[in-house]
Amino acid sequence: MTFQTLPVETAPAEPAPAAGSPVSPTRRNVLRATTAVTGGACALALAGCVPAAPSGPSAGKVPLPIPKTGKPVRVGQLSQLAVGTTAAGTANGVNVVLFRPDATTVLAYSDVCTHAGCAVAPDGTDFKCPCHSSVFNGADGTVVSGPAKAPLPRYAAAIDGDWVTVSV
Repeated sequence: MTFQTLPVETAPAEPAPAAGSPVSPTRRNVLRATTAVTGGACALALAGCVPAAPSGPSAGKVPLPIPKTGKPVRVGQLSQLAVGTTAAGTANGVNVVLFRPDATTVLAYSDVCTHAGCAVAPDGTDFKCPCHSSVFNGADGTVVSGPAKAPLPRYAAAIDGDWVTVSV
């Protein structure tokens, strides 16, 4: 069997529009323009959704200073806070979280998550936010993980005999 080459018929070329005459847009050109405009608008809208960068290279990684104000208030018995554990308490109506790194030291922080304001809770040697899972280091209040960018605010804490005191 042999194949025979047949001539291919082509559509006649459209004549070029005369100079000065209005050009009728094709559907393809309208779709291209619409897609380009829509894509540009989406890109601009999404650019506004980018989260702000932390305020510095170590934002959330540096503990906040301990305030020197406030009157010490008993928040719990020392025997209820074993070395290496965390707990929650209240000092003058302010909720705090505590960490005891060694036998002679107690650390206190605000229990308000720096991301969305939820109350963080003791979680082993850390504090965890139940709302968006931010985790803060019990030893210094810095951010371990999560959407939070800033460390927990600190309070002055001390061991006073058999009591843990916090100054708020």
